[in-house]
Amino acid sequence: MLHRSSIPATTPVGVRDLPPELAQTFYQLQAELLNTFKQANYQRVLTPTFELADVFEQGLGDTAAAQVMRFVDPQNGEVLALRTDITPQIARLMAGAMADTPLPARVSYFGRVYRLRHEQTFHRREVAQAGVELIGPADVAADVELIALCDQALSSTGIEGHTLSIGHAGSIGAILNTLSLESGSAETLRWLIGRKDTDGIETLAQEEGIAPKTIKSLVQLTGLYGRPDSVLKDAAALRGQWSELDDACERLRAVIEKLETQSLNCNLVLDLGEVQGFGYYTGVIFHAYVPGLGAAVASGGRYDNLLGRYGESRAAAGFAIDEEGLTEIRMRENACQQP
Repeated sequence: MLHRSSIPATTPVGVRDLPPELAQTFYQLQAELLNTFKQANYQRVLTPTFELADVFEQGLGDTAAAQVMRFVDPQNGEVLALRTDITPQIARLMAGAMADTPLPARVSYFGRVYRLRHEQTFHRREVAQAGVELIGPADVAADVELIALCDQALSSTGIEGHTLSIGHAGSIGAILNTLSLESGSAETLRWLIGRKDTDGIETLAQEEGIAPKTIKSLVQLTGLYGRPDSVLKDAAALRGQWSELDDACERLRAVIEKLETQSLNCNLVLDLGEVQGFGYYTGVIFHAYVPGLGAAVASGGRYDNLLGRYGESRAAAGFAIDEEGLTEIRMRENACQQP
């Protein structure tokens, strides 16, 4: 039996402590985000860290469900799940305690999510998030409101030089929905598209027997990234093949036109090969990137079918910000400013 003094004072893989300086920066950034959300009339809600597994997983796709950490409740034997995402909890909340809330409903939250990681490289398994959800409106103005609020929230923390990459779930989805792929192959293809791995896309598509014309279109769409006017112009060659793609381009054009009238602080780009990790997105999606941070510091989009899995169907959209990612950026900037 090990003596207590011989047990290494370490944390589990994928989690970490924040010593005083980091913790102070973390909570300062959280206060700045809370103030921005409050000024935009988003009311704060609080949801539990764990849920009934079968209820929670109603809002997840197969890939996201595979990241859920489950355990058995020792009191009653029910299978519980640590939340991997707060958005399905908001959907459940809107179908339950907030079912009679007048629409539009604007809510914000701060909390931690927990995810299994299957890659060999290090990934955080505990992620601190700050986010908002807009329930009710399904129009372009709602998409613009959220994207502009994400930009404002990042700017309020002193972030500069960030890029907002905007796409549409129906863009790549227009092609993927026509392919009769097994779920594993479909998810691998989505992953390759997200990485812009055109060689991998072509290899997998050929192995799956996808028509050469469709493969060519898929590769073309994956590479359509950059200035919004240029991307929409280049996308014209693919228009007419899938109605979903046509609808996505029209929606994106309308969103971009309205965003260009806003006083944004970001660099705005369009990515028709954009994909999201969660399968519930149905419309405009976006990621925010900051120089020096390898992953997106914020992401979100429209998910009009999610609330219907828990109750009455309602349009909805939202985004989440990686609070620890922001903390790393702030600490790095502070270090650079020191003499």
